[in-house]
Amino acid sequence: MKRLTLWYRQYVLPTVLVGSLTVGAGMFALPYVFSKSGFLVGSIYLILFTLIFIKINNDYAVIISEHSGKHRFASYAGEHLGKGGFWLSIIAVVVGLLLTLTIYVILSASFWSLISSSGPNISNYLFWAVSSLAIALSIKKLLNLDTFLSAAMLAIILFVFFLGLGQETPAITPDTSLSGLLFPYGAVLFALYGRAAIGPLEDYYESAKLDWKKAKVPIALGTAIPAVLFLLFAIGVIGLSPSGVTTDAVSGIVGGTLLPLPILGILGLLTIWTSYIVIGTEIKDILSNDLKLHDVLALLIVALVPVLLFTVGIGSFITLVSIVGAIFLAIECILVILMRGKLKGKLSFLDKLIIGLLVAGALHTLIVTI
Repeated sequence: MKRLTLWYRQYVLPTVLVGSLTVGAGMFALPYVFSKSGFLVGSIYLILFTLIFIKINNDYAVIISEHSGKHRFASYAGEHLGKGGFWLSIIAVVVGLLLTLTIYVILSASFWSLISSSGPNISNYLFWAVSSLAIALSIKKLLNLDTFLSAAMLAIILFVFFLGLGQETPAITPDTSLSGLLFPYGAVLFALYGRAAIGPLEDYYESAKLDWKKAKVPIALGTAIPAVLFLLFAIGVIGLSPSGVTTDAVSGIVGGTLLPLPILGILGLLTIWTSYIVIGTEIKDILSNDLKLHDVLALLIVALVPVLLFTVGIGSFITLVSIVGAIFLAIECILVILMRGKLKGKLSFLDKLIIGLLVAGALHTLIVTI
């Protein structure tokens, strides 16, 4: 029994932790991406980036193991890569996370539409106001919602998948142009990104007095399992969207009486709400601790920037997901690889290959966006 308990604490719980912090809003961009690029191209991207993120997440695990105290990405970058690395990490993380909050504001209307017929702008601003208030009041968790929502979203993903299998899948004509083949790049990168889970994972291992060197298995499984779930979700949504998959995946679902759409809407809203609070709090901490801004100013930036970007119509859900993934998260990944290279004393051929891929993807996205 002791061996079983140790196995559960050493591998199962950490895998769930990494997986639950990896699954997020990016999942809802993938059905549309798959419907445009085709399952073969989308699956290749999922496999490729799953392998890349297993490596990057393990690299970051090594980096944080070299430091004690609170995990601060910008401080690590400054220590290993100098002032340039520090400021680049600040820009990548803060701007990327602020855009991610904007993505959540946009996505909130899609979930609300499954519950009520009220206007989208009203639901967007209501979601933003409630989320910002929670950040201001430092509400990080509410009745252990994280664990419940992770289990509920897993059930919803599997339910959507199995229900979608029973439907006639609409014909998909993949876009085989260069732009079409590169279309999934940023969205898949955004969906699979899970570096933020490694810090809490290390905290768990330390508090549970477990061997941190054995975290490689949960990191790999916690990265790979979400990729499988994303694929299942994409298959299900496409089957349940006879008129075509919408960019947010959920607003085009037709489930009849079998699919409880209001429940999906409520769970979706709660999921992105809790994520919004965690991300907003992280941005506020970075601005306060790393940039030494006053707490009130940091809170105002976190509260106002996303709603202002949404109000001016900075971009669509898919566009922002692609930009954040292909540019800002790619920069974070590159910084992790460079920091790990400093610790090793050199960059391997694989390191250089991944950096080259990420730089090329970021440049392509930047050019297309401009």
